[in-house]
Amino acid sequence: METIEILTLAIRQKKQIQYEYDLPGKAVGIRIGNPHAIFISSAEKINIDIYKLDGVRSNSKSIPDWRQYTVKHIRNVVILDSQFSTAINYNPLSKQYNRVISKI
Repeated sequence: METIEILTLAIRQKKQIQYEYDLPGKAVGIRIGNPHAIFISSAEKINIDIYKLDGVRSNSKSIPDWRQYTVKHIRNVVILDSQFSTAINYNPLSKQYNRVISKI
């Protein structure tokens, strides 16, 4: 199964995921989060909004908090057994989701 298919399934089932983000300049290691939306950005990239709960930090942003990733750099996605509730500050009507692939 392709990464985007796994992520889409996790969104539909509202299941937490474990994943790695393979992008130069970002910390190597496992992250845990709640995927909320996959969409095509204004820069024509397929991105995902994940409410990150745990894992390596590649910047000074706190966790839990929102992260936006380019899907092509996400690796080793595992759908976990834990279901999640929609994050309280998630806006499914956001303009960035005009070209949505999957969302809660």
